[in-house]
Amino acid sequence: MIGKLLIAHPLLNDGFFNRSVIYITNYSDEESIGLILNFKTNYKLRDFRPELNNGNFPIYEGGPVGKNQLFFLHSLGKELPNSLPVKNNLFFGGDYNELLYKINHGQVTQEQVRFFVGYCGWGSYQIEDEIERKSWFVNSPKKIIFKEDETELWSEKLAEVKSSLKIFGEVGHDIYLS
Repeated sequence: MIGKLLIAHPLLNDGFFNRSVIYITNYSDEESIGLILNFKTNYKLRDFRPELNNGNFPIYEGGPVGKNQLFFLHSLGKELPNSLPVKNNLFFGGDYNELLYKINHGQVTQEQVRFFVGYCGWGSYQIEDEIERKSWFVNSPKKIIFKEDETELWSEKLAEVKSSLKIFGEVGHDIYLS
């Protein structure tokens, strides 16, 4: 499950997770952890670290847990000490001060790192239960997931897993179910 995407079912009746795409960074019998990829906030890294010259990196809503913490995914690998490999050349965390140094000196771009406030967490076998109840579709990302237009991410991933659901993601359509 590590490195997989959870794509919210169009009829998921949960205000927070509606139309979300979650990247799973940790998976075990005890817990699962993920980050929502497509909920960009109005904040930038400079709002948290105003001393940065290059602080225009957007901050994403990673999930409802740990909202007082900043997390990050990146493709820097061994360039960032203490990074934890996830899958497909993506890494979780690492030396935060080294990352800020690299950002400040123009050595890291927005295509290499994504910041999140909070994360998604599930208890023992909770994620399996939600998948079984059809709250989520599971998919594998085909490329690095730092997509510029996150507004289309949910509809694109939904269409990948089940083309008949594409209509739910089409912009400008109001869908009413009886």
